Amino acid sequence: MSSMRSTPTPPPNVIPAVGGVQTVRRVITYLLLATTVIIAASGVSGLLDRLFSANRLEVSFDNYGLATSLASALIAGPLAAVLWWLIWRDATMTRDRASVMWPVYLTIMSTVALLVSTIALFTWAAEAFVNGWQPYGLAVGIVWALVWLWHYWMWRHPSKAPTRLPGAAPAIASLVGLTYAAGGVVWALSQLIDSAVDAALGSVVISDPVWQLVLQGLVWAVGGALLWWWHWFRVGVREQAQGFSNVLLVFIAGIASIAVFAAGIMVALTAILELVTASTQPFAVTLESLGIAIANAVVGALVLVYHARVVAGRSAGVRSATRLASAGVSLAYAASGVGVMVNALLATSSNSLIEGNIRSLLLSGLSALIVGGVLWWMLWKPLQASLPERVSAPGRRVYLVIIFGLSALVALITLLVIGFQLFSFLLDGGSGESFVERSRQALGLLTATLLVAAYHFAIWQRDRASSVTEEVVRRISHVTLVASHDNAELVDAVRAATGARVTVLQRATASPLEPGSAEIVAALDGIEASNVLVVAGAKGKIAVIPLKG
Repeated sequence: MSSMRSTPTPPPNVIPAVGGVQTVRRVITYLLLATTVIIAASGVSGLLDRLFSANRLEVSFDNYGLATSLASALIAGPLAAVLWWLIWRDATMTRDRASVMWPVYLTIMSTVALLVSTIALFTWAAEAFVNGWQPYGLAVGIVWALVWLWHYWMWRHPSKAPTRLPGAAPAIASLVGLTYAAGGVVWALSQLIDSAVDAALGSVVISDPVWQLVLQGLVWAVGGALLWWWHWFRVGVREQAQGFSNVLLVFIAGIASIAVFAAGIMVALTAILELVTASTQPFAVTLESLGIAIANAVVGALVLVYHARVVAGRSAGVRSATRLASAGVSLAYAASGVGVMVNALLATSSNSLIEGNIRSLLLSGLSALIVGGVLWWMLWKPLQASLPERVSAPGRRVYLVIIFGLSALVALITLLVIGFQLFSFLLDGGSGESFVERSRQALGLLTATLLVAAYHFAIWQRDRASSVTEEVVRRISHVTLVASHDNAELVDAVRAATGARVTVLQRATASPLEPGSAEIVAALDGIEASNVLVVAGAKGKIAVIPLKG
């Protein structure tokens, strides 16, 4: 007689939470690894700094600092090594390599290590021109540079590198290098211009020699340029045409560079208007910010022009996002100019400001309005804003929603401030300040916000009217395209012809003689389905499969 024991089966609605457990395990493990690495690096850098500073008296008697460094290095260091070995094992990395937590950890730690090491090394090198060779400033830079190299090696490992977010860490590193380079050039150029202006005006300025200040800026400029060049060209961030690199490109070309350029032009224009209107303040005071303004304008323009050429070779979505972001930055400058001008005009009704301050405030607002308004007009092109190709531009609706959201937030804050000032005025009328004087900043900001919101609401209404007609014509909502390459030109052509969202699935192996964009667009003509699968086959064959749902 034989007996059979049946294994109890779990209820049908109960699903083992393996994925959830693995996610929690990864979060805890990587968080512990990051913490121990940071503590160990701090301890090792402290010990190395004491070695470099052995002849300094204040270090010799710092037993508390020595104990902290020893504990951090000798306890956190081995723990970090054990945790890293547990993660780096083949069995663990096989599961974790495709997880998003692995590239997130590498991105955060490599960025932190890069920032700490470069700031320490560049600061030490810049100070060396003033104070001479001081070895005790090198410890932090050396240790964290080794931490960065370690994480860079893991990021580039052939069999254990992350498969997700492949360009995140290099893209951020290139942005860090570009920021250092631009900031260093701005500092060096501004010092040269200020020195020339002071010499022309005969002003006497007590400061470090100009050549030292310029060399300090050039240290950051050269170091940042090398860092940017390595990641932008050698690592290949420039050639990455999707994912995080596109976000980085939009930020640099559409936000950061134009913001720096506009700020420089605005400050320089304010100084010029002060001179034209015969300001009573001395020339040295009027031209005090001219050097940094011109330097910002020059560097911002150079960065903008270079990255605009890179944007021109990207997809229509990236080009549209960059243009809209630039228009938004320009609009912010113009709106702030309107708010400042309203503030200055309201200030004329009170005696809290002298006439010169009111004029300076008015001229600064006028400069912001001129610079921001001209740039916004060139980028947004309001006379062409209702053209069909502009209405259907990728990201336009998102841009309008962001404008509405920010306008609502600013309006809410300013209304709260105005309400507070109103009740404060009613309850404390003996202070001598009028209600207008108390709330003129908020009133100016509210005026500019209402103007921006009203204009963009009219644009929104026109877009909605045109989108109703577009929805009647549109027959396809989503196209899934199977092809050998993620061709941005093909995606733009399909999107323009159908108005649908396009997802590209790349083949594992390339297919010879695939059809072009014109043939694929022609194959979609007359298709009516919510979702369509398009398979671009060999020798020009195309399979169009309407899907349900």
